[in-house]
Amino acid sequence: KARGIVKDKTLTLFITSAKGPEQKIDLPLKKKINLLAGVLEFLSAEDLKPGVSRTFHVFDPITMTERPVKVLMLEEETIPVMERQEEAKKVSVDFMGVSQLAWIGKDGTVLREEGSLGVRLEQVTREEALQKITLLPGTDLAEFASIPVNRVIRNVAQLNELKLRLDGIDGNALFLDGGRQSLQDKVLTIRRESISNLFFPSAQKVSKEVKTYLEPTPLIQSDHPEIKAKAQEILSANDSDLVKAGKLVKWVNENIQKRPVLSVPNALEILHRRVGDCNEHAVLLTALARAAGIPAEVEAGLVYQGGRFYYHAWNVLHLGTWITADSVKGQLPSDVTHIRLVRGAERQIDLVRLIGKARIEILNYSK
Repeated sequence: KARGIVKDKTLTLFITSAKGPEQKIDLPLKKKINLLAGVLEFLSAEDLKPGVSRTFHVFDPITMTERPVKVLMLEEETIPVMERQEEAKKVSVDFMGVSQLAWIGKDGTVLREEGSLGVRLEQVTREEALQKITLLPGTDLAEFASIPVNRVIRNVAQLNELKLRLDGIDGNALFLDGGRQSLQDKVLTIRRESISNLFFPSAQKVSKEVKTYLEPTPLIQSDHPEIKAKAQEILSANDSDLVKAGKLVKWVNENIQKRPVLSVPNALEILHRRVGDCNEHAVLLTALARAAGIPAEVEAGLVYQGGRFYYHAWNVLHLGTWITADSVKGQLPSDVTHIRLVRGAERQIDLVRLIGKARIEILNYSK
């Protein structure tokens, strides 16, 4: 459960889990914020004319930050609602480059929404809604959002290089070029990192920028006594950073049940519940690695499986240089089909705008 209050320019969140005490998180605010759901309610009371737009700042719980939402008022329409015709204000809502439409009734009720992935929401009676649940065919949304490719990749774990052609992906807005990835004229080359000859600088020689990846955040509580105690339990005093990394990847892989969950990943909560998908695995590994003195961050993008690329999250660990790690797959380094699009858990929302637009052509791969 989560609740929050705003006082002056500070948002204070209180998060309660099934286990452990209530957590208090203070977040500084630059501007007045709203909840995304409240924006449509506010619009129903505003007498905005067609063609007039407003920008609101909303709180995004996924990234724990403020995000702008642009709302454009369109022409009013008469739409069918539960076997009646009703006048509705039609608005376009743009959030993080993803647009959706909403129809708002005279009493402020949202009557219909149409958004990304072709999802459409309509107001119906309770009886009709429950009846349709049993009739809807099962749909795998992960596969629906995935990207098919032109050829099958075999022996993925043994590959040292992969070349792809990307379309519908803005390389300037994402983190495609750098480290093991190089991008030139829409051709992305990914090379597997070598961990056999890593050089580990002393803590004093690590750059200030890299050291920032040791710091705790509201959802990656690497300084929490339980996180630190678990890292110490997994590791031995004389382990090198590479050995530490391997042990942590193995522990998360073997101890977190792999099951899709609908939540905002929280390292301490994940440690308690021991269940989650790739996001939960990546957030917990980040916290444990930082607690062990290894700079770590979440990366997100696409990974190959069964003829398609799926949206996925994994980690990057600083072991003298940045090395990828995937605790879901138990890989250190990650295989070359991991296409990094963003780095940082707060950037994952940026991937929403790619769904349905990104295209990938496999050009070549080699061992």
